[in-house]
Parts: sequence; structure tokens; C-alpha cells
Amino acid sequence: MVTGAVVMVMVLVVTAPLPGQTAATPELEGLPPAVRSAGMGGTSVSLIGYAGSVFTNPAGLGPIRVLSLEGVASRLDSSTYLAGSAAMRIGRLNLGGGVRYLRFDDGQALYDNVESAAALTLRVMGVALGAGATYYSIEDSAGAIRRTLTASTALTLAFFDIMALAVTARNLGEWPVTGEQLDLPTRVAIGFNMNLVDTYSNWRLLAAIERSWTDGEGATHVGLEGGAVVYGIGIVARAGSGGHRDGGVFSNATFGGSLVLGRGALDYAYLDRRGARPLHLFGLRWTP
Repeated sequence: MVTGAVVMVMVLVVTAPLPGQTAATPELEGLPPAVRSAGMGGTSVSLIGYAGSVFTNPAGLGPIRVLSLEGVASRLDSSTYLAGSAAMRIGRLNLGGGVRYLRFDDGQALYDNVESAAALTLRVMGVALGAGATYYSIEDSAGAIRRTLTASTALTLAFFDIMALAVTARNLGEWPVTGEQLDLPTRVAIGFNMNLVDTYSNWRLLAAIERSWTDGEGATHVGLEGGAVVYGIGIVARAGSGGHRDGGVFSNATFGGSLVLGRGALDYAYLDRRGARPLHLFGLRWTP
């Protein structure tokens, strides 16, 4: 069963190249790392307890009790994006890893973008301390490759299933591995979420807010999700605003939802694009 789930996680995500970015900056930096956060306006750092946190908040792996698997999928225009992540608990530690892959069609200036992330989290009561490393690789159509290693750190405070507060810092330092150094924007974010109804009831209602600074430029992200789950089966809807920093390609408003199936969920997010077809993201999460 675990093997089958791992295969399911490695699903395809396809998006168009984002304008306004140079070849030296990974295009992956402008794409949502998880479907749930995409539907909630990009409020990613406080949405903890799933494997996808390895890309945004290494301390977010802390609530995982056994195992978590997550993936994303889409197809649009002239690129293909593959994302998969996994995390598990070992004693007081949680370990996680993930890969995101953006493959451009023939005729594009870039050939591919790859992001490989690893994270280690130490839990002490309701406090989680996390550290991570991320490896970026860009190859253009001429075969030139640039590879760079960077680091991240995070602190997350979880108050049972009621609320969570998280602070993260990504792309701290750059260590070129091959070719010229990449331009990786430093991002600091603080996020907070609260369940507005009892999580042990059949109803779901959660609000999240996040403030981020990318190379010193600030942005505010807000999101809301609500629905009903009965005997482990249910539907959750999402909406958000302000979560996308990509030169104005995406509109601020985002929408999404999930079909909850016990410990798993099938996710969807809709991101409108100005002057182009919208981006549809599909994903899955499984956390036994």
C-alpha cells in the first residue's frame, strides 16, 4: 500500500513559463508548492502537518505522527511540472524530502528547472525547530547548466489542533555547485492559522493569514477553508487572496477545494491568469 502511494505522489504538474523572470532565477520560485496553499492565497507556512511543508517551512513537518505523502499535477501551455514529497517521524525527529521538476517543451529558451529539498525537524512539546537544504538546477536549451545549494530555517508553535504560528526564512546563503550563481530571492515569512470550529466535529472552518518579505518587498496573504466531513468522508472549499509574486501573471483571488477520503484528500486549486488561460492544479495528500 505504501509503495502504491509513493507512486501516486510522483504526479505531473504543468504550467506555462512565467514572464518577468530571468534565466538565472528558477521559474519554480513563482509556482505554488502545494495545492492546498495555492487555493488559500499562498498562505503556506502555517499550513503544517503535511509533507509539502518541506518546500516552504521545514518546521511544518513537526505534527506528522507517522508518515505523509503529497503530490501536485497540472498541464498548461508549454511546460510540465512534477512535484512529490514525503516525510516521516523517527523518535523526536521528523525527516522530509521532496522534488519539484519543471520541464519546458521544445523551442523554449529553458529546458528544465529542478528543485530538490530536504528538511529535519526537532519537536519539543508544541515547539518545532526546523532546518532545510535546497538544491536548484537550471538547464537552458543550449545545454548550459547552473546549480546552486541554499539553506532555510524555521520555528513553528502548534497549539494542539486549534492554531499554529510559524516563522520561516528561505534561501539563506548561496553556494554555487556548477556554472554561474543563481539569483535566489531571500524570503522571510510569518504565518498564523486558527480553527474556528471544533476539529472533532463534522464541520471544518479554518482561517489563515501570512505576511512575507521577498528581498525586502512585503506581501500579505489570507485564506479561508470550510466544509463538512462525516465518518471520514467530506468536502472542503477554499478561497484566498494575495499569494502570488510573479510579475502580475496571476490574479490575486484564488479558489480551491478537497474531497476528503479518510486520511487522504484529493485537492484542486484554480488560479486565474491575466490575459491567458487559468491554471488548474490537482493534487493528493495521504497522512496515515
